[in-house]
Amino acid sequence: MPADSVDRGRPGFGADFPSLLLVNPDPTGEPRLFGALHRLGVAAADGDRDHAGQKLFGARLVDDPGADWAELARWVRAVVTFGREAWSSTLTVLALPRADFRHGATAVTDGDRPVTVVACTSLGDPDLSDDLLRASLSSGQSAARLTWGCGGT
Repeated sequence: MPADSVDRGRPGFGADFPSLLLVNPDPTGEPRLFGALHRLGVAAADGDRDHAGQKLFGARLVDDPGADWAELARWVRAVVTFGREAWSSTLTVLALPRADFRHGATAVTDGDRPVTVVACTSLGDPDLSDDLLRASLSSGQSAARLTWGCGGT
C-alpha cells in the first residue's frame, strides 16, 4: 500500500467527544501511532486499537473527516492529518483555503472556536522520524488543550 493510501471504511476509534481528531493514519502504522500517543498520555496503552484496554483520552481516530465532522465539530479544537490526502480532505471539510502539503504545515479556522489543523507525513513514510511524529502530535495535543493523561470518554 502506498504511503498516502487509506484503508477506507474502518470505524472511528476513541473518545465520543474529542478535542483532538487524528485523520487517516495508515492502518499499518497504528502500533507506531498508538505508541507515540501513549508516551504523550493520550492513549492508554502501546499497541493498536485492538490492544486489550486500549482507549484514547480526548482524541478520536478517523479515516474520513467529512463522515463524522457534523457530529464532532462542536468538540474538536485540533486535527492532526497524516499524509497529503488527509490534509487536503480536512481543509475541504473545514472550508479552509487549499494549501500545499508539507510536514509541519498548519492552518487555523476563523471564528469563536478556532480549529488548528497540523500536517504530518504519512505514518508509512520512512522519512517520518519518531521526533517528527512526536512534534506533530504534541502540536495537536497543545492546540486541543489536552494535558497528559487527561480523561476522555
